[in-house]
Amino acid sequence: MEEAAKLLKMALDQCRGASVSEIRFISGMSAAFVDEGGPHFIDVPYLSTERVGEIHELCRSLAEGPVEGSGATTTYAFSLRQFGRLLCKYQRQGNVASLVLVRDADAEETVDAIRPKKRPSLRAEAKPESKRKGD
Repeated sequence: MEEAAKLLKMALDQCRGASVSEIRFISGMSAAFVDEGGPHFIDVPYLSTERVGEIHELCRSLAEGPVEGSGATTTYAFSLRQFGRLLCKYQRQGNVASLVLVRDADAEETVDAIRPKKRPSLRAEAKPESKRKGD
């Protein structure tokens, strides 16, 4: 599971700041992300069916709300601070497993709605009270 966490973090780190629409983990291939230019493979070894399953279990542990589907096809969502809300779809057929993380179109609004707005800091200076006559 530790190796799965490293792969997931590596994929997310490479996608940070880019306008990525989805991240793909498919057994028998390297991990990839998709942006306006199409799919781009990440420089990692080919993924095994077991490794894709481990990444899926890791993502599923972060799921918000119900996890829908059976063991062969599962759908759920979770949020990450740097990405917003991600919709996940895991499928397994025979020896092939795939996990696709798609950025929710409403992700920024959803995360902003959940995260409270930061209040402005107070910057007033305290001034000592002047001595009153007769004290």
